[in-house]
Amino acid sequence: MNIGLVIPYNPLEEVGGLEIGTLLLARDLIDSGHNAKIISKGRSGELRGVPICGYADFSQLCRGIISDSPELDVIHWLEIFPNPGEVELQGMTSGLLKALGKKVILMVATSGNLKMRGTGYLANPLLKNTMDAYVVSNPDQIVEFANYGITLNIYIIGFGVDTKNVFRPISSEEKLATRQLLGLPTDKALCLFMGRFVTRKRPDFLLKAWQTMGDVYERAGLVVVGSGMNQHDSIESNIHALAASTRNVHFRDVSDSPEEYYQACDFLLLPSDREGQPNVMMEMMACGNPVIGSDIPGLKEIISNGVNGLLFPKDDLTSFVRAIRTLIDNHSYRTSLGAEARRLIVSTKDVRMVTNQYLELYQSYL
Repeated sequence: MNIGLVIPYNPLEEVGGLEIGTLLLARDLIDSGHNAKIISKGRSGELRGVPICGYADFSQLCRGIISDSPELDVIHWLEIFPNPGEVELQGMTSGLLKALGKKVILMVATSGNLKMRGTGYLANPLLKNTMDAYVVSNPDQIVEFANYGITLNIYIIGFGVDTKNVFRPISSEEKLATRQLLGLPTDKALCLFMGRFVTRKRPDFLLKAWQTMGDVYERAGLVVVGSGMNQHDSIESNIHALAASTRNVHFRDVSDSPEEYYQACDFLLLPSDREGQPNVMMEMMACGNPVIGSDIPGLKEIISNGVNGLLFPKDDLTSFVRAIRTLIDNHSYRTSLGAEARRLIVSTKDVRMVTNQYLELYQSYL
């Protein structure tokens, strides 16, 4: 089977959950004996054995997909493209591909993106009528689709995690060595934020919470890994300004080895107000560490409060701070939650399991 995975953000140029998840899916499809490539704007090249076909702009990308269509069986859009006018061109390209006998699938990875990006006079009818199937990350997105008149051929799959080779627990000795390698404190509980500095991820909410917790600084630290990545909703300048007045924070740029930070830290902070089913959450859990997340779709289906992590009402700063304090002060509780977290991800989100779900989906339409 020949599969084109089309993504808004180029894995050669950006490191985010969507890029990592797409790269991992492509790699596993190739390992399963299929031909897969990533198609995006930006550079062309190869990453971890996956070919990446880059185009200067979105219109050239669409023309390139149509030109390549004779050798593709499935065109899988991984997200609605975000810039003005792109969603309409995405829909028109999909309609032409369908007319050529190709199978076209659209994944909407993040809750709210159908509303936030699928706007415009032509966008809704095009998205509704030019796709063979739709993939979402969490059940609440099905309601979102129904509000736009899309009720058929919707599949909840999301992304998988390499729980065997990459995202796995390490020994206390390895953890100490990893902290030393990364230049992080070796004698404190470390809380981690990893992600884009964009509005919906709310790193500003996190830093404001951390500013109120000066009494824990002697025994805990906050590690913040990320950047705005030039996204249209980047708040990177605001985060840098806020960081200037926030103590005991270890800032790091985007890393192409995120597992080192997962394994070096003790728990993840995920205060987003809108997600799909974030890779960072599943990767941290696969490393045997718990997550404190806002009680929103995409997180609440994975995090069972008090079982494998902690949830808090998304705008309740007091509850968020209380949850952070709970995990800082209770090592055995962190360990118990982390063991359950890994058990869940291994049994439901391992990459091979998820890739097989996609293969079944592709084959059912072929």
